[in-house]
Amino acid sequence: MNTLKPNILFFVIDSFRADKCFGDSKTSITPNLDNLQKNGISFTQTISTVATTIPSLGSIFTSKFPNNVGLSVEKFEQLNLDSPTYLQIFKKNGYDTNATMPEIASDFGLTCDFKNDDSSYDNYFGLFDGLGDKILQKLSSNNFKTPWFLYIHLFDLHTPIILPSEFDDKQYGESNYEKMISAIDHWIGKIINKVDLENTLIILTADHGEYVPVIHHNNEIINFESGIGESKLWLLGNKVPPQLYPLKKKFGFLLRKMRKSNKKSKLSNLSLSTYEKRVMLESRMSEGHRMFDDLLHVPLIISGPSLPENKVIKTQVRQVDIFPTIADIIGIEPISQIDGTSLLPLINDKDVEELPAYIESPPTITGNLKKVIGIRTSKYKFLKSSDETKNVFELYDLQNDPLEENNIVNTQTQIVTEMESILMQIGKKSTKNNESMDAKKRKIVRDNLRKLGYV
Repeated sequence: MNTLKPNILFFVIDSFRADKCFGDSKTSITPNLDNLQKNGISFTQTISTVATTIPSLGSIFTSKFPNNVGLSVEKFEQLNLDSPTYLQIFKKNGYDTNATMPEIASDFGLTCDFKNDDSSYDNYFGLFDGLGDKILQKLSSNNFKTPWFLYIHLFDLHTPIILPSEFDDKQYGESNYEKMISAIDHWIGKIINKVDLENTLIILTADHGEYVPVIHHNNEIINFESGIGESKLWLLGNKVPPQLYPLKKKFGFLLRKMRKSNKKSKLSNLSLSTYEKRVMLESRMSEGHRMFDDLLHVPLIISGPSLPENKVIKTQVRQVDIFPTIADIIGIEPISQIDGTSLLPLINDKDVEELPAYIESPPTITGNLKKVIGIRTSKYKFLKSSDETKNVFELYDLQNDPLEENNIVNTQTQIVTEMESILMQIGKKSTKNNESMDAKKRKIVRDNLRKLGYV
């Protein structure tokens, strides 16, 4: 029997939706993702805490909701350094911790627990630009001390999607989004082939989902995805010097307004559902709470030695449950006073009560949007303003209305009362953030977020 702690290979595919990983609705070609599922456990109802990268990763690394690590705020702040992360726990238990992740994460204190100096890369440095080769070289160098932990955060699916030419073909998917998933899968296979599967635990998930503006209507496909010209214009805009940001912002606002008007005009004669209008006209950067399942329902696959194969778990689980599960699998003590729980009993077919998922709206740079918080169960989703003076309430019956088109908050008062009670209990544990950014740091973060389209 192998008594060594397993190595851990942890993938986060930025903006990856669960329904484009599991089930029959996907059109991507993903032999390597499919193989991971066949050789491991698929959690098909995994819920992200928030539809933006930084608070989401904060929750994953600490196993706490954003309000308990100082990230549940109107505008972006750094991770509260008083909150221990699982990376620190792994280091204490002999793990060599390494990462390959976009530079935006380093702006918020999320790379400080990784050993390697090259833990972050330019946000638009993709797998086909040389990043994939760098990852393979890293795994081939034998510089990792066993047991090792390697975190790989892939940004290729994040807007704007720039497809490699070899995957720009309808055989790889009906949308650029799904074609890019096929392309990413190609590299997932290459990376996995570099590790010893007999002693490696593999986790694959996402920080959040994304709207994909592609629908089937009257036997036709309507596609509002960005074209290559628009995507290149986006990238070109990132090179605008800071002194021209006000002009860029104004131009960007006018361009987005014009595009949305053109989209509305093209859809005006069509009878579309509430859901179809939402995905075709909105984006993850649009104003509003951005807490629909397209943005929060993410994949989770865990595969490794001594774990069940081809197992599908449909019970709702949360991002905050991922690292306690890893700790349980490899036999180390979890962090105390966390919001997550180990999923190992669920994996072992124990009778486990489903836990509610706390969710919230993303922060902004300026903080000019009010925070919305909520609770999701497998049956209902409840949303409300965190500011009691704001009367924002939504309730959706997820079993009968999975596309969240009908707000039933006025007819289900008992459910609303129960959900508010859960939120109240979670709110009692909220932690104040002592890591507010100074003006210089905030400017760096603001500039990087602008490049990613958050402004």
